[in-house]
Amino acid sequence: MARLVFPVVAAALVVGAAAADTAYVKPSTFSPRSGQMITVEVAFNDYCCEPRYAVRTDTFAVIGPDGIAAPPDRVEAFSNTTILEHTIDALGTSRITTGERLGRKGEYVLIDGTYHLVNSPDAEPIIIPDGTPILSSQTATVTDAYLTVGAQDWGAIRAKVGRLAIEPALHPNTARVGAPFIGRVTLDGAPVAGEEILLTNEVQRLHGQGGEVTQTDADGIFAVTFADPGTHLIMVRLQAPAPAGAETDIRSYTTALTLNVAPN
Repeated sequence: MARLVFPVVAAALVVGAAAADTAYVKPSTFSPRSGQMITVEVAFNDYCCEPRYAVRTDTFAVIGPDGIAAPPDRVEAFSNTTILEHTIDALGTSRITTGERLGRKGEYVLIDGTYHLVNSPDAEPIIIPDGTPILSSQTATVTDAYLTVGAQDWGAIRAKVGRLAIEPALHPNTARVGAPFIGRVTLDGAPVAGEEILLTNEVQRLHGQGGEVTQTDADGIFAVTFADPGTHLIMVRLQAPAPAGAETDIRSYTTALTLNVAPN
């Protein structure tokens, strides 16, 4: 699928933490009662959590404490947000997920181990060596939120969704101000080292502040500490060769986790 590019200078962009939108999943409550119907706001925006574009996909799922996925009871897409409705019956921790959603396509070049977007209005000029292959790409996004009825458990958390994963080491529904939250980033189950993790929250957005960036260590592990209560979004993004049978050479993966952080 790759083809060659011959101009010395082309329009390109290094793909960073805010180069494309990230979805968030925001339930009306993170601690519902058994039998309660919840509403869930799902939208694209790199910063938590103001709807910008609706998420349209047939991959939405609710994963129960037994690890089994089922579609939400109702899905309605509007101009800038999507609303899910679902009745939570099972005791334990459930997961609201977009599933792995395949999105827009683009073109990249790989130079010195870094992917650069080309042939896009968002691109910036860089020097591209003659004969560099142009690689076709497609976005693949996953965003999750967890909620618990009664006692917390791990069945829904351990369920596999997509290739790029944020694996919590601490239960997501225990997040508190001042306490570290630890997780691991993996691709196909293998740890991803030295990858940027972007943490944003609603307080930062309201005050026009940027997010906080940390990196995974050699084992793919990261730790973030929350300064404010409320809704937070943890996001990671990377490019990787697409799986066998894909329509493009590479995929641009973005995975995010929405957390409700309690006061200390």
